Amino acid sequence: MIEKITVIGAGSTGHAVAGVMSMRGFQVTLHDDERFQKELDAVRELGFIQLRGKIRGVGTPAKVTTDPAEAVRGAQAIFVHVPSDRHEEIARRIAPYLEDGQHILIIPGNLGAFIFRKVFDELGVTAKVTLTEKEGNFCPCRLSAPAEVTVGLPLNLKGKVASLPASDTERVLKDLEGVVEYTANRNVFEGVINAGNVINHIASTILSAAEIEHKGDKYSLFKYAFTPSVVHCIEKIAAERKAVIEAMGMEVHGQPTGMINKVLHLEEHPEVHTFYEYMDGPYALNHRYLHEDCGCGGAFALSVAKRLGLEMPVLESFLGVAGAINDRDYIHGGRTLENLGFPAGMTLEEIYQKI
Repeated sequence: MIEKITVIGAGSTGHAVAGVMSMRGFQVTLHDDERFQKELDAVRELGFIQLRGKIRGVGTPAKVTTDPAEAVRGAQAIFVHVPSDRHEEIARRIAPYLEDGQHILIIPGNLGAFIFRKVFDELGVTAKVTLTEKEGNFCPCRLSAPAEVTVGLPLNLKGKVASLPASDTERVLKDLEGVVEYTANRNVFEGVINAGNVINHIASTILSAAEIEHKGDKYSLFKYAFTPSVVHCIEKIAAERKAVIEAMGMEVHGQPTGMINKVLHLEEHPEVHTFYEYMDGPYALNHRYLHEDCGCGGAFALSVAKRLGLEMPVLESFLGVAGAINDRDYIHGGRTLENLGFPAGMTLEEIYQKI
C-alpha cells in the first residue's frame, strides 16, 4: 500500500496535488529546485497549502525540500508535474537517488517516459522503477497567492494511464489502488494522441497572438479566444486527428471540444463557472500552450499521420506558424516517432510491440 508520495513541481499543479494528497492522508514531500525557492518557502513558512475553487481545504505536506536526494528517498510514488521542456532536467535530477520499486508518474505524460528512460539508460540507472504517463493533467488550476491554489473543476481521481513498457501498467495500477482510480490505455501512444490540449490550445493561442501580446497578464484564453472562426479551425484539427486515431486502431476519447462547448454555453454549464473565471492565461506566446502542445502531442500526431500516409494540413500549418513565432522547429524537433527512436521503416504494429 502506498503511503509516501513525492510531488515534483512547485507550480500550480504541484501545489494542488501536494495539497490534495496531503488532505487525503498521504505522507507528501513537495520538491523542486532553487529556482522555486520562493514558492517552496511560502508553503514551508505557512505550514500548509490552501485549496480554493472547486476543491476546498487545507493540505499539509510532511516535507518541502529542494534536495533531490531527500525528496526521492523512501518515496513509493513520484508524481512529476512539470512542463515537458523540463522532463530531461527532472530525470537527470532524480536519477542518482532512485530506489527499487518506485513508481514514477508523469502527469500529463506527453511521451515524457521516453525522455526519462533515455536519461536513465545514459546514466546507467540500475534501480528497478516504473515509468507511467497519464493522459491529460491532474486538474486545471492556478496559483492564486503564496501557498494557495485555485482549482477550476471538482476533484476527479479517475483517468487513463499507460506505462512504458505497457506490460508494467497492470502492476502500477494495482499498486496505485487507493491513491487514484486510473484505468489502462493500450500504450503511451494512446494517451498522447488523445491529448485534449492539442485541440484546445494550439489554434486558439496562435489566432489570439495579437490580443495576447496586447493584454499580457489580463488575457484569458477561455474567455476571449473561441470565436466562430477559431472554433472552425479547431474542429478541422479535431477531424484530422480523429482520422489518425482511427487509422492507429484506437478510439477517440470523449469529446475533444467538450470544454470549449461548455464555456460557450455557460448558462447551461454552471459547473465550469470557476474554471471560466479563474483559469486565465497564457500571458505570452513563449508559453507551454505552444511549446508543449505543439512539440509533444501536435508533433507526434503529425509524425504518425505521415507514417500512415495521411495528411493533417491544418495542424501542420499551425505548427509551422507556432514555430515561426517562437523560433522552434516543432514539426521536426518535437516528440515525433523518429525522434523517439522509431525510424521511418518501422510500421506502427512493429512499434507497438516495443512499447
